[in-house]
Amino acid sequence: MAGASPNIGSIYGIPIELHWTFILMMLLALAISVNLFIIFVLLFVCVFLHELAHSVTAIRNNISVKKIILYPLGGGSMIDMDEVPPRLEFMIAIAGPVSSFLLAFIFGIAVIFIPAGTIELFVQLLFILNLLLAVFNILPWFPLDGGRVLRSWLEKKRDFLSATKLTVNISNAIIVLFVIGTIAFVAVENGYSLLYKEFIVLWDVFIAVFLYGGAKAELQGAYVKEYTSGIKVSAAVSKNYTMLKGRPELYDIYKAVMKSHTHIVLFRENGKIYIVSRLPRSMLTGGSINNIDVGKISMPLSEFDANAQIYSAYSKMQSEGTSIAAVMKRGRFAGIVQMQHMESVISLHLAHTRGNSKNVKG
Repeated sequence: MAGASPNIGSIYGIPIELHWTFILMMLLALAISVNLFIIFVLLFVCVFLHELAHSVTAIRNNISVKKIILYPLGGGSMIDMDEVPPRLEFMIAIAGPVSSFLLAFIFGIAVIFIPAGTIELFVQLLFILNLLLAVFNILPWFPLDGGRVLRSWLEKKRDFLSATKLTVNISNAIIVLFVIGTIAFVAVENGYSLLYKEFIVLWDVFIAVFLYGGAKAELQGAYVKEYTSGIKVSAAVSKNYTMLKGRPELYDIYKAVMKSHTHIVLFRENGKIYIVSRLPRSMLTGGSINNIDVGKISMPLSEFDANAQIYSAYSKMQSEGTSIAAVMKRGRFAGIVQMQHMESVISLHLAHTRGNSKNVKG
């Protein structure tokens, strides 16, 4: 969400957001040490270049990239991976670690020829950070690149669900070893202060929780994709909205809400469906609402075909951070779908499918 990940710019038309965890860790690092803060700033640069490699690879293969979110562990490109073959998933996933290895090689060669001093120290740090980023991301754990590389390789002989299951099991085993290794390192290492040791443990526990949650989400997504393959978007279409003709005035919106008893107000303009996403605060405080441009409090809706797979639509809405989308049937507006309703349809279908499978086994 935008609130959790502030926008810091764009490149190639792709919005770039900095996740709140990155900001939190940078502030925590600054509170501990200026040198540690500098390391995090350099890490930000390395993560950005790493993630840019994923996005450029996707764009060159005609795959749309919605945005880039930078996390401390390697970032995340919101890439439309629906129906992407395993070979292409492998190429996109491996692009990040390859770019980090390449940068590590360049900085490693450069540091040999740079005289001792501040510049040499920065180049040396960039070499180390890129090398660590590459190694960390190439390990076979979800949701990082190595997990996707392993799954795409396993899909040569397995279906998507079984490949995901095996990758998640391997990922969780590595996470356990990672935590044990951190505890052992802190216990035997005497060269760091207690504060630094606490930071290392906190940082690595955060990483472990992040990875475990990511692996769990990947497995849940695989189950949903497997068991909802026959459900179309049309199964979750809702008519709980009001459609106005052309761009309305605020008074028209007020009348529509009071008459239809729904907060979802839509209008069509230039072939796109718009939703009035937020009302101005002046309406709540009793201030003037004259000359308020409705276009500034509205946003266009993503569109899905009624016959599209519900999993595909759900995944795209999740990656875009949207909770509502328009449904089109034969090129005409047919209704809306909401994340909450889609989740209910998917959950009920999964429960029904698993219940039937248990009855068959019984």
